Amino acid sequence: MNIVYIHGNRQSADSFNFIRSQLSGYQETLLEYDSADGFYHNHHAMLQQLEGMENIFFIAHSLGGIHALHLANELSGKVLGGVTLSTPYGGSEAAQLIKYMMPFSQVFKDIHPRSAPILEASRFEIQHPWTNLVSIRGDSPLMLAANDGVVTHDSMRHRDDIKLVDVESNHFEIVLNQEAVDIIKETMKEIETNLQRRLSRRAPRANTAAA
Repeated sequence: MNIVYIHGNRQSADSFNFIRSQLSGYQETLLEYDSADGFYHNHHAMLQQLEGMENIFFIAHSLGGIHALHLANELSGKVLGGVTLSTPYGGSEAAQLIKYMMPFSQVFKDIHPRSAPILEASRFEIQHPWTNLVSIRGDSPLMLAANDGVVTHDSMRHRDDIKLVDVESNHFEIVLNQEAVDIIKETMKEIETNLQRRLSRRAPRANTAAA
């Protein structure tokens, strides 16, 4: 299994240091990007970095989860699944307003609910085990709806075709949360078990064919 980590907006791969310290024995790829470069520019750069990779498992935080979903859709046959943390699958309502106040900010253009990356992702049929950890603490007073300090709970729960797990954490501390790590481990174990079962079913057929 190859773990691909994708950080959130204005963060870095260092945000995964705690999670990485709890997961050993796996191949790792740390994708870095700058939101100012634009979502699709970053998407194509990430695709190039993942070229030729198989058995991909995504661990992604916030905006990184939207990138992970786009990549999983394009690399479908090479992906095993993913866990995203505090990802706004419904987009950011705050960005809808802020993009007019800060028209020079590319990330607000890319993450509001009617942006191309969010709308396109909403049409993807998820074909792999996929979980979003919903951070339920935080609650910024600048946002009318219940939120984790950055993203609303409704946006994190926007999709009904993925597994949703509430975690007692705010938006940024979730990458340091032991419960989140335990859920990631459990998800990976289930995927690895299913993968081994599929491989064991294929082996007898291959031997029979050889005979």
